Amino acid sequence: MQEYLSPILTIDVVMVTLKNLRIHVALMTRAAEPFINALALPGGYIHAQEDVDTTAAAVRILKSKLSFVPRHLEQVYTASGMHRDPRGWSASVVYLALQEPAVMEQLAAAGQVTLHDVHDGVAHLPALAFDHADLIDAAIARLRGKAGYTSIAGYLLPLEFSMTQFREAVQGLLGKPLNNANFRRKVAELGLLAEASIKGSQGRPAQQYSLVEPHLISFNRDLG
Repeated sequence: MQEYLSPILTIDVVMVTLKNLRIHVALMTRAAEPFINALALPGGYIHAQEDVDTTAAAVRILKSKLSFVPRHLEQVYTASGMHRDPRGWSASVVYLALQEPAVMEQLAAAGQVTLHDVHDGVAHLPALAFDHADLIDAAIARLRGKAGYTSIAGYLLPLEFSMTQFREAVQGLLGKPLNNANFRRKVAELGLLAEASIKGSQGRPAQQYSLVEPHLISFNRDLG
C-alpha cells in the first residue's frame, strides 16, 4: 500500500493599517528554525482538533500570539507547493486583517510587532521568511482592489471618523485623488455611513461618522 505524506498546513495573516495615509504591514521576528530571527507574518499551524475552520484558526493564532482581534478579517487565497517551506510540502491559508493605526502602534510600542511601509510595494522590506513577500503583495492587491466598491477603507480608521478621513483613506488605497463633492454624494446615496458624534476643533466642529454595518458592504458603484 502506497504511503502519502501529510502536508504542512498553516495560517498566515497580513495585518494592515494606514499610517500617515500609507499602507503598513505588521511583521514579527521568528523565534525558531527555519528562518530563525527573520521577519515574518504572524501565523501558525491549524489545530484540526479545535479549529472549526480556517477563520477560527486565524483568530486563535492572533489571540494567542498578540492578544489581538482585528476589526476586519477576510481570507485572501491559499498559497501552496513543495518548495515554499524547507520542511516539506506546505499550504498556507492567507488572511487579510485590518485595524486602525492607534491599535497597531500599541502592538508595535509593546514590541510585539514592527510596522513596515509597503505602500509602494515590498521591494524595500528586509528579507522575509518563506514566501511572505508574495503573500503581502497578494493581500494588498486585494485591499486596493476592494477599496472602490466596498466599505473596506473604514476598517482602517477609528470607530468614528470624519468624511475627509474616509475619503483620504479610500483615495490612498486607490492611488488617485477623489473629488470631495462627488465622493460625499456617492457615500450618501449608498448609505455606507451613519452620523455619530460632533468633534470640536479650532474651526467649525466636524461631523463624525461610523460604518453602518459591522460587516463589509459591497455595492455596484465605484467610489472613485
